[in-house]
Amino acid sequence: MRTPGTYLRSIGVHLPPVVTIETAVAEGRYPADEAERFGLAGAAVAGDVPAPELGLRAARQAFERSGGLSPRGLDLMLYCDVWHQGPEGWAPQYYLQQQLVGGDVPAIELRQGCCGLFNALQLAAGYLRPGGSALLVGADNHGTPLVDRWRMIEGTVMGDAGCALLVTTDTGFAELRSVNVTVLPEAEAVNDGGVPMFPPDATVGRPLDFAARNREFRRRLLDGDGARVMLAIQATMMELVDRTLKEAEITLDDVARAAFPHVRRDDVEHRGVNWLGLTLADTTWEYGARVGHLGVSDQFVALDHLLATGALAPGDHLLLVGFGAGTTLACAVLRILDIPPEYASGRPD
Repeated sequence: MRTPGTYLRSIGVHLPPVVTIETAVAEGRYPADEAERFGLAGAAVAGDVPAPELGLRAARQAFERSGGLSPRGLDLMLYCDVWHQGPEGWAPQYYLQQQLVGGDVPAIELRQGCCGLFNALQLAAGYLRPGGSALLVGADNHGTPLVDRWRMIEGTVMGDAGCALLVTTDTGFAELRSVNVTVLPEAEAVNDGGVPMFPPDATVGRPLDFAARNREFRRRLLDGDGARVMLAIQATMMELVDRTLKEAEITLDDVARAAFPHVRRDDVEHRGVNWLGLTLADTTWEYGARVGHLGVSDQFVALDHLLATGALAPGDHLLLVGFGAGTTLACAVLRILDIPPEYASGRPD
């Protein structure tokens, strides 16, 4: 989807303190023999700060950085998440609406796995009219009794974060050149683990263990046509990247950096980096290994990090790639137009 006249005005991030892998190993939370094998360094851990509060803090920072945009002037707010946000039957987007935005703005929760913010970008680009603005928020706190953040996914640890994007149609520091999200419904069983759909896991206290679910899917893969499904995922991902680059009117040679999900290193290499002719050094994997897989926020928190460390310059193109349950696949291209002043202190001399 081409997105002419769509810009990122500002980014807000709330990243809680990082607990190191060394600490997790010493406390018996993370297997010592996996520390060197997977090369992970830690996870951002929010403690008992609710996910919507993480999102609210990020949103406030985004407005502080926006150069004068008012929350009361928004045309749309989209709230994205992958994990439980608060009391059952309660809507997190309305918490932000009460605390920040006010009651006249359409506020919608999106749940499209770890690709939620990509989908929000796509929807906002199609919704906004000239002069319009949208707030896109992603927030997750995985530190609940039904999740073991250190062992839930082999080779990956789960971090917590809030992230907010202010999208406008007039000006911004980055231009959204193209964004695409697609779903392979034939791959929906990849993450179901063979567990019953009813009653839902959370209502019976069943823990979320993706490591066990992936082992179950591999068993089914050997027994059936799972290989066909996995090949379809890879082929679709490559087609999606190719289409997004063409819509952005660039090639891979024009990409300065790439941001993938903060998942296990060999998955990033085999499912994206190698196929695209990139190296891990071209990506934000090393940063992601320090903060963990942040649910919906990985690629956009990584963008904030790239800006803060001087890794991007005006004219650079950033490729963002997403994978999510469903199976959902996403891709976007941003062109950096300017470096916002809040990142100036991290720029090299």
